Amino acid sequence: MVYIHPTHERADPVNNLKKRQLDLSRHLSVEAKARLPNPIKAIWKVAQVKPGTINMGNGDPHHTLYPVCEMNFIVPSVSESDPVQAWRAGTGDQQIIASYKDEPCALSLRTALAYGAGAGLKHVRDALAELNDRIHAPPKHMVSLSLGNADALTKCYRLLGDPGDSFLCEEFTFSAMTNAALPLGIKWVPIRMDKDGLIPSDMEKILANWDETLQGKRPHVLYTIPCSQNPTGSTLSAERRRQIYDLAHEYDIIILEDDPYFFLQYDLDIQTTTIESYGYTRAMADVLPRSFLSMDYDGRVMRLDSFSKILAPGMRLGWVTCNDFFAEKLDMLTDSSSQHPHGLGQAFISELLGGEGWGIDGFMKWVSSLCREYQRRRDLFMDVFRREVESSGLASAETPKSGMFVWIKINVERHPRYRKSEKLDKPGAPVTNTADLMNELFRKLLDCGLVMMPASTFAIVDQTGRIPTDGHITDRVNFFRATFVGTDEVIEDGLKIFARGLEEFFCY
Repeated sequence: MVYIHPTHERADPVNNLKKRQLDLSRHLSVEAKARLPNPIKAIWKVAQVKPGTINMGNGDPHHTLYPVCEMNFIVPSVSESDPVQAWRAGTGDQQIIASYKDEPCALSLRTALAYGAGAGLKHVRDALAELNDRIHAPPKHMVSLSLGNADALTKCYRLLGDPGDSFLCEEFTFSAMTNAALPLGIKWVPIRMDKDGLIPSDMEKILANWDETLQGKRPHVLYTIPCSQNPTGSTLSAERRRQIYDLAHEYDIIILEDDPYFFLQYDLDIQTTTIESYGYTRAMADVLPRSFLSMDYDGRVMRLDSFSKILAPGMRLGWVTCNDFFAEKLDMLTDSSSQHPHGLGQAFISELLGGEGWGIDGFMKWVSSLCREYQRRRDLFMDVFRREVESSGLASAETPKSGMFVWIKINVERHPRYRKSEKLDKPGAPVTNTADLMNELFRKLLDCGLVMMPASTFAIVDQTGRIPTDGHITDRVNFFRATFVGTDEVIEDGLKIFARGLEEFFCY
């Protein structure tokens, strides 16, 4: 674990508020409260304090018996003006960064390949703390490594959730992660969304009208994907984030800020003069969205970041940023479960962000170049979509500001077999056959050779006994999630198949 000490202040009144450590212990699960530190890891941590200590208590194989002494990574050179395009075209220079066991480097393989603490190795955490500081400038927080956001999030559920607890989330969300909470006995309470993401007033209505007699304990955790929300592709505005954080403060809510798409932002007004004067990191920090972490004066945000979308998903390496109290509990869980993240990934990140690699500024230059390439693919997708699909009047889509997804609305009410009932079987029940028609369309597209993710895959049905006053969610599943990160040929061919299958479906 490592403290982040901000080196610059943002023009925001939050920075002028008294930074205080709240007592957040009530949010811990029974499991987290009962967990004891791993005693062997505790001794290991003490042994690291005094250099030269002879350690005869560990169970590590000796480094002289590791069957590896050097690892070389060939990566693009970020000296190119547009390193992503140069890398794709094969015209740019390459750079070799190396990790050694017996020679100087950013992180020795002696350390990287040995047992470590659950939080990860200090050199890696220091580098990510600096990145956090330069992008978010949060009040005092700590960094712990994870095996990606899925690993981090499931551990957060165990840290914060007890059987019978209710957690808040967007009404459409990444179901692989919400499903992970169900075996723990956690129930999800969906918050309505519009094209701009989670609606703060609906969140407030849920919390203000919560009846603990009928619904159990009021929710104390919000799980949200604020940038390029998966699946809808929406990105919360700064104003909505402020409103949501204020509600979290008022109702004592912990925010799980799952933000793997944060760095993939489009239509950014990056200032060349800022790059020339201060570098890419400062220039990107000036235009990236304001995170919940950056405004977290209470210590109620647990932010989850990942390299999956900006380097490679198979790395399975990410980082959690939160207050020291939660960080300690999270590290205790990791020390007694998955253990520390893999050393090979930590060695690579150390060298990549180190002085012989890209460095943090070179990393942000790569991110900036990556944004331009994904923006190009997004623009191509939307151009083809408007030409091939939207012109029919059968579907529409908003242009996403970030991420990888387009949320395509199917105008299902135009289908000749669309039905809407005026009588309700019971309060809050579905009144249309939207779900059935969308299931038919999904199978139709599959027969045509195309897969898009149906909205029903991501729909969260309230199971707390709350009767929805604005319609059942299955009446709003007339959407598909499509990705624009494929090749130009995939985008062109896929949307042509989609247009043809859509028109055929609406004909019967």
